[in-house]
Amino acid sequence: MIFSVKFPSADYFADLMKAVTAVVEEGTFVVDQEGMKLTAMDPAHISLVNFELTKAAAEEYSCEKQVELTININELHKLIRKAKKNEIITLEYDDEKKRLSVTLTNPAASTERRFTLNTLETVTGKTPVPNLSFEAKARVSAEAFRVAIEDAATVSDYAKLTIAPDAVIISSKGEMGSHSTKLAPGGTAVFEIEAQHEVSASFSLNYLEKIIKAGKTVAEESVIELSSNRPVKLSFPVPSGKLEYLIAPRIE
Repeated sequence: MIFSVKFPSADYFADLMKAVTAVVEEGTFVVDQEGMKLTAMDPAHISLVNFELTKAAAEEYSCEKQVELTININELHKLIRKAKKNEIITLEYDDEKKRLSVTLTNPAASTERRFTLNTLETVTGKTPVPNLSFEAKARVSAEAFRVAIEDAATVSDYAKLTIAPDAVIISSKGEMGSHSTKLAPGGTAVFEIEAQHEVSASFSLNYLEKIIKAGKTVAEESVIELSSNRPVKLSFPVPSGKLEYLIAPRIE
């Protein structure tokens, strides 16, 4: 085996894989002695996911050498999406057979479920993460953000995100009406705002909805980083890892 890794929470790992599929159905994981990483863009090149889990997240971790593992992440999630909270997940990769082995173990019930997933041919060329700077940043409740985005989708296909020194505003406008949600510090919706002045940009709700819904399952907090009419960075803090997204803006 080139690598073997055991994570203590199979259902949490399943949620992480679901979060990755908000952007891509298949992708290439780079696995080395420090952990596993994936950076990929959706086919339309509108959104990007930057995912990482370090070996500190694992109960057991062994990797002989760096390997690039291309898999259908959607199919992997199908195998493990019914994982239970008390199950442990073990991933093992056989380089000769080009096959990923997935084992779900329940120590309390003394049960073991085992799946195998064939890997795909790795396409050369890595997806770089753009080096962006942002004018404003806000830490908000992922649930409050999700509700605001779902409300925005009732009237339009696009939402305008605004970070002001005193509030985060999600608004939308369509032929039949408009919507606005204001999230202000001092309650449970906004934890922190860093902004010298107001910045805003508009984004496709198709991408925002999928990403925020998926991110909410793994983190209670969402970090929004924004500059006017530039890509937005959405981050969801995960233990011993990273889950970040970029979405290109809609230019009026």
